[in-house]
Amino acid sequence: MRMPSSKKKPLVFLFGPTASGKTELAINLFDKFPIELISVDSVMVYKDCNIGSAKPSKEILKKYPHHIIDVVSPNEIFTVADFCAISKKIIKNAHYKKKLPVLVGGSMMYFKSLFDGIHDLPARDENYRKELRKLKLNNNDNFLYNLLNDIDSDYAKKINKNDEVRIIRALEVFKVTGKLMSEIISNNSNKKLSFDYEIAQFGIIHDRELLHKRIESRLNKIIEEGLLEEAKSLLKKYNIDLEHPLRRAVNYKQAFSYLNNEYEYDTFYKKALYATRQLAKRQTTWLRSWKECEEIDINQQNNIENSIKNLISLL
Repeated sequence: MRMPSSKKKPLVFLFGPTASGKTELAINLFDKFPIELISVDSVMVYKDCNIGSAKPSKEILKKYPHHIIDVVSPNEIFTVADFCAISKKIIKNAHYKKKLPVLVGGSMMYFKSLFDGIHDLPARDENYRKELRKLKLNNNDNFLYNLLNDIDSDYAKKINKNDEVRIIRALEVFKVTGKLMSEIISNNSNKKLSFDYEIAQFGIIHDRELLHKRIESRLNKIIEEGLLEEAKSLLKKYNIDLEHPLRRAVNYKQAFSYLNNEYEYDTFYKKALYATRQLAKRQTTWLRSWKECEEIDINQQNNIENSIKNLISLL
């Protein structure tokens, strides 16, 4: 690993596919070094989403505190911008306490957005989003894309005409700010995290067959611990919007559909298993394409431990 410059404070990215053993490794490092753990998981941020997200138990979290877990209610939506803003504050505070920030998780978009920086965009406008979806229903599938193309053809050319998430966001930003998304993106005024910090990046890589076994084993454990009961409780306790990220989250999406009688139990299990494997595949592909990432074997931790020793000496 390249040695950090003394002018920059160090921090660590530890990522890997789902069920790869990230939490176990992070706990082992916590026992050995003065580190501050920051969770990078888009589902663990939600309260009461414990089993389906494979969230560490309350006992583990008490002994090994992780920041950015249980920070919002499922009635709310936690955004990438929220994650970046909170993470930066925690990183600064960790350095003030002479601790090494270690960001650990599998939400690759969170890592990327924090690393590259994100633009200062307005909050979601739920009423306007509902108006846009109603317009789509009353017209045709390409209506919103064509609307965006009329307003901002440069940005429309860069995205898939079926990418409703980006289309709606671009229309929403224009309504709230009067600015085109293409102009906001081209004005790359956001500093990358690497401008201020030296980032050591480690990615856990498993043999595909072994990872699939770990995924199936964990799914069985999650179901035995009460995934379906938890999903039922979430629907009863919270008003989870149909467009809420939890509705698309692995395990919860399949559980909600099963509880809605959309398919039988066997189909629920197969769909949850397939979705988790596909998620792991996307995460692994992203990890292997990520620059300056050192691949590590979960059973051979000497490299990361030696690197952390060097980083801590520079705090």
